[in-house]
Amino acid sequence: MAAASRIPVYLLTGFLGSGKTTLLSAWLGQPALRGAAVIVNELGEVGLDGALLGVTEQAALVSGSCVCCAGLPGLEQALEDLFWARLQRRMPAFPAVAIETTGMADPAPIVQAFHDHPLLRERYRLQTIITVAGAPAGAALLDRHPEARAQVRAARVLIMTKTREAGDTPARALAARLATLNPGAPVLCSNQADLTWEAVYLALAPRGASPAPAATPVRGGMENHAAGHAPSHDHGHGAHPHAHHHAEQAHFLPLPHPIERDALLVRLHALADALGQDLLRLKGVVALADGRRCVVQFAPDERRFDVRPLSATDIPRQKTGLTVIATHADPGRMAEHLSAPLPSASRIRSSENPPR
Repeated sequence: MAAASRIPVYLLTGFLGSGKTTLLSAWLGQPALRGAAVIVNELGEVGLDGALLGVTEQAALVSGSCVCCAGLPGLEQALEDLFWARLQRRMPAFPAVAIETTGMADPAPIVQAFHDHPLLRERYRLQTIITVAGAPAGAALLDRHPEARAQVRAARVLIMTKTREAGDTPARALAARLATLNPGAPVLCSNQADLTWEAVYLALAPRGASPAPAATPVRGGMENHAAGHAPSHDHGHGAHPHAHHHAEQAHFLPLPHPIERDALLVRLHALADALGQDLLRLKGVVALADGRRCVVQFAPDERRFDVRPLSATDIPRQKTGLTVIATHADPGRMAEHLSAPLPSASRIRSSENPPR
């Protein structure tokens, strides 16, 4: 099948907490990606990012394992299901597919799947890989995590987020690391998801090209990219990607009962103190004692907790609790921190920033 008639796929990757979901949510509301199908891959048994995107009719969730290894068959099945639903008119004819990977995914096995899987090879075109990196601690995360380096090396375009809050020195350090790892990729900046999809397209398109819908080929798609700039296998997949398992694990800690906001923060601080640098990501929905629900998130490059209220209609069926992604973490001990007796009122911290 001719490349122009295949469905374009945009692969969005980047380390944990870099801001992928925030960017994708903004892009899906813009003309070129409006109506696109979405596949969200999340570690852990309870997904949150897919719900936060607000896409339901044309969305698929691949949860529980990373699509670069044990979860790859789930991604392939999701793409198959979307194609047949589109062909049989059980869903609108989406112009493209956006895939948001987990923060631990190496893009290389995903790229390979579009070459090896018969239906994916015939019906889809992996258009490009976009990698997001948070500026506050991006350079340090690249030093510590081979998955983050593999994501950067695989990218056709790189996006630095949170540069304003990071300041000049961390932003320059990250820019230097990106240039070393992938000198051919343009680097864009985004703060509060202010980077438009049109700007990303223009960074990918040949000089002088005009903006075009998502279905328009960009430099021949990933076929040409893969030939001269193969994504890295930096975290050891070898010839059998399905046999790979990440050292980092996701654990869901249920919080079925409402909790006071201050008590929640104290317990989150205790958990962050206990895990230190082993805590890579925390996110979930919590019911507060005042009747509100909130989204709680923690990103490794910010080292702070973001507690944001939800409206009554947001994520109506989301299970309350927290997904914690960490290394060397025992789920029983983590649960103890979330249920431990509170310290005296004088020790309750008013700040939401845990110590660095």
